[in-house]
Amino acid sequence: MCFNIIDMNTWERKDCFNHFFNNAKCTYSITANVDITNLYNYIKTNKLRFYPTFTWIVSRAINNHQEFKMAFDEDGRLGFFDEIGPSYSVLNDKTKVMADLYTSFNNIFLNFYEDISNSLDTYKKNTNFTTQFQNNFFIVSCLPWFSYTSFNVNNEGSTPFLFPMVTWGKFFEEDDKVIIPLTIQVHHAVADGYHCSLFFSDIAKIVSNPELYLK
Repeated sequence: MCFNIIDMNTWERKDCFNHFFNNAKCTYSITANVDITNLYNYIKTNKLRFYPTFTWIVSRAINNHQEFKMAFDEDGRLGFFDEIGPSYSVLNDKTKVMADLYTSFNNIFLNFYEDISNSLDTYKKNTNFTTQFQNNFFIVSCLPWFSYTSFNVNNEGSTPFLFPMVTWGKFFEEDDKVIIPLTIQVHHAVADGYHCSLFFSDIAKIVSNPELYLK
C-alpha cells in the first residue's frame, strides 16, 4: 500500500479543492439505473454470487481513478493511495444489525471473489468474526430489499471523509432488461460530475462484457 503525497503548489486542482473543502463544503451523490442484463445472465450461468461479484466490479471502477482514492495521512497531508479496498456491509440474520467487513482489492476477479466470499461465509457462521481494516478503503453498501430512484448519506464528524461511498438497490426487469439502481457519493473537493461519469462508464463496460473481466 503506497500513499502518494500531492504537491499543492503544482496541483492543477488546488483552487477547486480549496473552494469545496474550505468555502463551499459539500458532498454529493449521483444515482443512475444500470443495465446489468449480460452480467445477470453470466452470473446465473457460472453460478456466481451477486454481492461479491458486483463489489469487485465497483471496486475495479473506483480503483481506475485517482480522484476516488484520496485521503489525508497522519500528518494531515493530502495524497492518494495506489489502491483501495471495499469496506462492505453484512447483515446479522438474528439481530438485523449491520456489521462491516473489509477485503483488500485484487485486480484478478476470481482471487478477490474467493477472499470476499470466504469472509462472508465465515461471518454467517460466526457473527463475532472481524477483518483487519486498512486506511485505504471506501464504503460499499447494498439495499437488496427494494429499488430506489435516489440515495444520499449525510456525513457528520470533524474528520473530512474524502473516499467515495457506493450503494446499489434491488434490481428489477424493464423492457426485457435487468436494471439496477447504482449510487456513488463523493466529496466535491476531490471529484466532480465528470469523474463520476467515468465511474459509471467503467461499470457499463464491465457489466456489458463480463466474460472479458470476470475470468
